[in-house]
Amino acid sequence: MEALVTSISEFLAAIFARFGYVGRPRRRTNIRDDLKLLDEIRSSQAFGVESDSALHLSSHISNEIARYSGVVRKRKIPWGTVLISAVIGLPALYLTFKLVQDGFVWYSIFPGLLAAFFVIGGLGVLFTGDDSEQPDSSS
Repeated sequence: MEALVTSISEFLAAIFARFGYVGRPRRRTNIRDDLKLLDEIRSSQAFGVESDSALHLSSHISNEIARYSGVVRKRKIPWGTVLISAVIGLPALYLTFKLVQDGFVWYSIFPGLLAAFFVIGGLGVLFTGDDSEQPDSSS
């Protein structure tokens, strides 16, 4: 049964790829459409070349071309931020644990909030990385 399902899905994928609904031809079509849109945005009076829309669409197009050509971009993790958040957040978490071990005390809220901010922030930075590949729109 599994072989039959695999065969049918491969057959449908081949048909869809042939007509350009999935795969490389579809990606090329999307890149061409995005390039046309980028030209329209850049020539527009309302947006222009240095607008956020043009910069982000340009970054998106370069990411798509890199993905299409097989270039793998690694995301950068700011390990300094992760380390600082761990150095501050984990001791505050341990202190909160020790304060509430025998029962809740009201002043355990302060190290608990500090621990929550730093641990959640550090995990967020660890799993999302930085957006150094995004264009700088501040200039």
